[in-house]
Amino acid sequence: MSTPLRILAIPGSLRARSTNLLLLETAALLAAADMRLEIFAQLGDIPLFNPDRTDVPPAVAALRASVESADAVIISAPEYAHGLPGALKNALDWLVSGIELTGKPVALFNASARSVYAQAALREVLVTLGASFLDRACVTISLTADSRTPQQLAADPMIATPIATALDRLASIIAARTNSAANASQPTGRALPNWQPRPFPERRSFRGRYSAIEPLDTAKHAEALYASLCKPSGVSGFTYLPANPPADIEEWRIRLENHAAGRDPLFFTLFDESGNAAGICAYLRIAPEHGSIEIGHIHLSPELQQTRVATDIQYLLMRHAFEDLGYRRYEWKCDALNAPSRRAALRLGFRFEGIFLNAVVYKQRSRDTAWFSITDDEWPRVRRGFEAWLAPENFDAEGRQLHSLASLRAQN
Repeated sequence: MSTPLRILAIPGSLRARSTNLLLLETAALLAAADMRLEIFAQLGDIPLFNPDRTDVPPAVAALRASVESADAVIISAPEYAHGLPGALKNALDWLVSGIELTGKPVALFNASARSVYAQAALREVLVTLGASFLDRACVTISLTADSRTPQQLAADPMIATPIATALDRLASIIAARTNSAANASQPTGRALPNWQPRPFPERRSFRGRYSAIEPLDTAKHAEALYASLCKPSGVSGFTYLPANPPADIEEWRIRLENHAAGRDPLFFTLFDESGNAAGICAYLRIAPEHGSIEIGHIHLSPELQQTRVATDIQYLLMRHAFEDLGYRRYEWKCDALNAPSRRAALRLGFRFEGIFLNAVVYKQRSRDTAWFSITDDEWPRVRRGFEAWLAPENFDAEGRQLHSLASLRAQN
């Protein structure tokens, strides 16, 4: 007789009768005979995370051991003030320095269809911790104000069927991974028997719902870009770029001519909603043989920053790389101290991969580099989030967003 799958279920609320706990208790009743779903009950015993502590509190040790020994983890968490419950985030912080979640299959159960912000935040945290996120095994069952017991819920087909389906999918995914590992003498990456190098990106223009992108042309764009990027209001944009602000327009022209002459980086001029040249960016570290490409050298005028045009630009270039060129990996890198760039990467749907220490020397200073990526497997969900956010109905008469990009991505 085979050993039952061990599934660790973590309720994110400390309420005695939380609907998220209720959902997990119902799932435990519905688990098949070859699956044992265990609910972690010590969340409230975990002390505040302090990275200076050298001891391991007992509740933390129990959490780490439970995660490590589990075949998969299910988390069901409410939303507080558009964020994660503090007790759950605190528990996850204790796992940052370990490898318990690295590669661990994780699914989210959700007891409220309205907790989109918490779900999006939880996804980001789990992916950052290295968890293997299982979208197909996630489920939302609205239990708000439901006073039934787990036994009563388990007897309701409208409740039981989607939960049982999610658990079956979870078991199938775990079994497939186990069989794959057992059939190999040493673990190897996913087979790509028909892989062919991807096309190198060309100098071309793009038109979006709100934006326009053209190949960098010094003769056409230098003066407008100098006015938008190199005057006092835009000088701060050079802080984390390899070069300092130019001394004058002639130095700027020479710099742009060098940019425009190359294929890697491949530079583009970015236009604001009024049609003014207001920024530049480039594809770089282009590796057609591996299907990997980076977006970088991003320099936007203050007027272009944090606008729907800037988001539309990122969407167009990302879509071109994945869908027109067939790349597998889309990268974003920045100085680890560049907080706005790191926030932008996460907002756009990139996964944080870590920090390369002492990676670069520029402007006579050291740079640690933060790495982010989106893969072709992740792209469909990221694309749906972009398209929902960019839709005209997501903006009011003044052009202000009605729903955040993260919340829309979580719903898609």
